[in-house]
Amino acid sequence: MNNTIKETLGRLFYIIPNYPHQAQIEVTNRCNLKCKMCPRDYFKVPKEDMPLDTFKKIVSRLEGVKLLTLTGWGEPLIHPHIFEMIAYCKARSFSVKFTTNGTLLTSDFRKRIIESGLDEISISIESVKKVSEDGHSSLDVLQYVEDLVKERKGSIPQMTLQATLHKGEGQDIYDVIRFGKEAGVERINLGRLDLRFSGDLKRLSAQEESAILQEADRLGKELAIRVDSIQYTLFDGIERTAYKILKPALHRFGRYCLRLYDYIYINQQAEVTPCCGMPKYSVGNLFEKELGEIWRGREFGYFREHHKRICGRCDLWRVTYSRE
Repeated sequence: MNNTIKETLGRLFYIIPNYPHQAQIEVTNRCNLKCKMCPRDYFKVPKEDMPLDTFKKIVSRLEGVKLLTLTGWGEPLIHPHIFEMIAYCKARSFSVKFTTNGTLLTSDFRKRIIESGLDEISISIESVKKVSEDGHSSLDVLQYVEDLVKERKGSIPQMTLQATLHKGEGQDIYDVIRFGKEAGVERINLGRLDLRFSGDLKRLSAQEESAILQEADRLGKELAIRVDSIQYTLFDGIERTAYKILKPALHRFGRYCLRLYDYIYINQQAEVTPCCGMPKYSVGNLFEKELGEIWRGREFGYFREHHKRICGRCDLWRVTYSRE
């Protein structure tokens, strides 16, 4: 509770912590799917794996970081050393998670995930009733989710189902919530479709988004499963109520992106960038500078002050809504 109060006050007055809490590492940009909403080709990121030695060198320089997300613009389970990476991080007392499309969660991978001590896994699911042209291509993932819930040790890894809000597909969101409850996962996370890369995909209006998030929240309460969205509410219990009330102030009334407070993304060249949505925008290289120097440096400070101009229409981690 003390940490929550400290972070809340820090966000309200925008007192940047000494180090980021979370670092996301671009372990691979190779993927076994080609989803319409994925900007991987637009970014022109190298479709390759981060060498294990490079990964270890990066992790050894992450002073002050507590949580590592081993997800780039690819499928982490494709990386041939992903479980060695998890073990290396766990041995250094980091919490570790990654996001997967779920298509590779076969029996062998599930067993290795459980044995690895992975703290959290997010599985992207767009629909539980159809094969979506806009998202993932295998309904086998649903069975893999159910099997992992049954096979894991207690609630480790914690499991999140991640879905994107698409126009005209509110029912799919409610179905994912119901499936998550029935399967026994801990959390549902709902995100906006990125305006910059959506192509011919249809995005919700601000009013439609609000209506769906309110219904999703109501359904989550009814079913007793946590349903999160940056734009509506996060957390559990009293913290959830507090976030609903304080979120405009916590986000500086739309002035700052949520990610700029305690997060960094590290690409395959060890360049630190403020966001996974800008994998080539560098504010410093970890092999040339200490993390604290980068985090509190002039380049990162400039980005924090000017990010709305630099990021353009992106509003994925803002409470405010950008119109087309």
